[in-house]
Amino acid sequence: MQGIQRFGNSNGPSLVLLHSSQSNTSQWRALIQQLQADYDIIGVDLIGYGKAPKAEVEQVEAFRFSDEVPRIVAGVKALLGSKPVTLIGHSYGGALALKLALENLLNVQAVAVFEPVAFHVLEANEPARQEIEAIATQMDATDPVGSTATFVDYWNQPGFFAALPAKVQQLMASQAEKVAMDFAALMGEPHKLVDYSKLAQPVLLLTGSKTQHSAQRVAEQLQRVLPDVRTKQLDCGHMGPLTHPQLVNPELCGFISTYASTAEAVRD
Repeated sequence: MQGIQRFGNSNGPSLVLLHSSQSNTSQWRALIQQLQADYDIIGVDLIGYGKAPKAEVEQVEAFRFSDEVPRIVAGVKALLGSKPVTLIGHSYGGALALKLALENLLNVQAVAVFEPVAFHVLEANEPARQEIEAIATQMDATDPVGSTATFVDYWNQPGFFAALPAKVQQLMASQAEKVAMDFAALMGEPHKLVDYSKLAQPVLLLTGSKTQHSAQRVAEQLQRVLPDVRTKQLDCGHMGPLTHPQLVNPELCGFISTYASTAEAVRD
């Protein structure tokens, strides 16, 4: 399937990698290199990114996880069948990973996420939700370049987008509409915070100490309700999997080596 790639050892335990908005599977390059000798790895370019097809919705604000998920499920099952998988997700991809596990859409054995931005778990009157809604409103009020600058600078630091090479800016700006769709999906997902108390699989929930309040608050709320969760804060920001893989990847690898291998042993 277009935009869904397989790496590594097809006889090993299976991993599915889900990237953040404004990214693609290449964000996991270092992790794939570390794990490919022992694991069967599926890298999913999410709709509108990398080699994946574009979204097919008439209105940006109508996009939901239900538009994203069927392609992920079909692509993974086409390659792995019903094999147990460990999901690894970052930001938007992390929120998708939690949904896939909660709804048993794949045979998920464990979930490792870095700052899953499941904004739908926040109440409307929470400052953290108001903060991210203000960013979304600001993005909607400008052209693709301005929208992308707002998005990128929020998750990094002021002026980050302007300092990028022009070619990179152009590519990112071309994805502005899908970023807006991602926000619509994250805000419009019907699951409530209490629903995540039913997620039975072990979860590794990683956060950065230099992150934004919106992502921090989502992690705090999820930590409160997830029944089997391990947490760790690392010395980085929201984009840690890209900016600080030397901190993030060892945590992911440690969790994977325990739970993915255990899942494979149980299956055998």
